[in-house]
Amino acid sequence: YFGALDLSNVIFPALYQFENGLRLVLHKYLGTCYGANWWADSLRARKGDIFNYAEDQQRRLNMMPWIGSSAAVEILPVHLITLGQLEEIVRTYRSDCIPEIFPSLEFFVGHMELIKRIRNMYTHMFPCISRQDCDVVRREIRTLALHINSKLS
Repeated sequence: YFGALDLSNVIFPALYQFENGLRLVLHKYLGTCYGANWWADSLRARKGDIFNYAEDQQRRLNMMPWIGSSAAVEILPVHLITLGQLEEIVRTYRSDCIPEIFPSLEFFVGHMELIKRIRNMYTHMFPCISRQDCDVVRREIRTLALHINSKLS
């Protein structure tokens, strides 16, 4: 697994930045559409399974008081969900997110499929991942990040 260290330096920063950028842009944008409390006011009714998952994750965090919000960043419910659940939110709110954040749902989902597949190989099945996989996921992330970054600034 020493080879994992080299590939980790290639893939992890891109995955980390992408996932957190997607979280922040969705939170910010849906907050402008549905109000600052969009998570409870809108998402609970539209995607109760994701809302409940985040609530469960928060309960788990509360049992570990040494893990939590920092002085720099508040942990929001959107930080407690998976990459697949972030995709579900975009699908659910597609009339708000398309084309405002992404040009089309197919564009977003097509890139997300590759990102999720390689991310899962990286986190769960490392011996199966190659340098080429890392290059592919970085290219896919770069493509979606262009759209995300234009909305964060």
